[in-house]
Amino acid sequence: MKNFYTLTLVFSFLFFSLSSSAQYTGGTYTAVTAGNWHTPLGPGIWEPSEPPQNCSNCLITVNVNGTVDLNTNVTLSNGSAVVIGGTGNTTLLSIGNSGASGFSGSYSIILANDGTNSTLQLVNSSAIISAGGAGTYDGILISYVSGSVTEYFKQIGTAPADFNGNTVTLNDPAAYGTLKAGAITLSSTGTLPIILAGFNAVVDNSQVNLTWTTQLEINSDHFVVQSSTNAGSSWNNIGTVAAHGNSSTPINYSFTDTKPANGTTEYRLELVDKGGSTTYSTVVAVRIGLATSVSVYPNPASTYVNVVLGGSATGNVTIRLMNTTGQVLMEKTASNAAGTTVPLTVSNFPQGDYLIVVVGSDGTRQVNKLLIAK
Repeated sequence: MKNFYTLTLVFSFLFFSLSSSAQYTGGTYTAVTAGNWHTPLGPGIWEPSEPPQNCSNCLITVNVNGTVDLNTNVTLSNGSAVVIGGTGNTTLLSIGNSGASGFSGSYSIILANDGTNSTLQLVNSSAIISAGGAGTYDGILISYVSGSVTEYFKQIGTAPADFNGNTVTLNDPAAYGTLKAGAITLSSTGTLPIILAGFNAVVDNSQVNLTWTTQLEINSDHFVVQSSTNAGSSWNNIGTVAAHGNSSTPINYSFTDTKPANGTTEYRLELVDKGGSTTYSTVVAVRIGLATSVSVYPNPASTYVNVVLGGSATGNVTIRLMNTTGQVLMEKTASNAAGTTVPLTVSNFPQGDYLIVVVGSDGTRQVNKLLIAK
């Protein structure tokens, strides 16, 4: 009976090994003790051998009770996987400072974004990656090809975070900092960064112009423009803007809300990557009121100009004609102003550029440029 159980265990192990080998055509590599990831001669900590630096469709398992020092660079492609940790073990992958001046000599694991799903998995809280002492090019990174250059974005490690080839393009911290404990899976095609450099909303007559700039995009798909009229209790999707995809240079975007509600409206962006993962921008707010639906005609003007006060709300507004130095040349007040037209005589003013400033009793304000031509 004992021999039967022994044979059964051996068969099960062989079956699992053969299945893993069949699944990962690039081979399976298992760390069986703590120590350096790379040794110049022999398998070192690995069975049956050390993983190659360019690992295509391979499985690397690091489940030891102790520390494995990453002292080489490994690129994972074609659906490769690194699994760190396991039941009963506290496994630390430590990444130090290689002193390298580029990725070829770095201490790094790079997940190549080649259309497959290469991953690095920390299986539980006893699986840890520590990179507090890592250098510029060391850490856990995702790479993708942009034109003829390979871009790198650092997931775990010290700043900087983004590279165009070996050139630093973004000095922000790594996405997950310098210390990470499981459970987490980093994927070459999963959640990737879309970093906004700015998001603004400006009222222009009866519409709101939204503009934003991305400082970095990796695998970005689109932006969903959302608005809220109840202080963020609920959000409505009001438009979609396609994203650039991959870029480490600033990209400008815009969207116009042609039918904003009266009162205060808040806006935000839902940032969506190609894997369907989402993050959100900061919230910006505008107020649509008495002085935010103003038009001026004729423009240029010679003898008179009409100031048309749009909107539906009732209230008072103050209309000022000013020169470009800020001097008030004429001022009128209109009661129950919404929907009215206020004429201004301008024949006595010399030719040039002027401003018509309309200030509502609700605090809203709009400035229109006026050209007086003789």
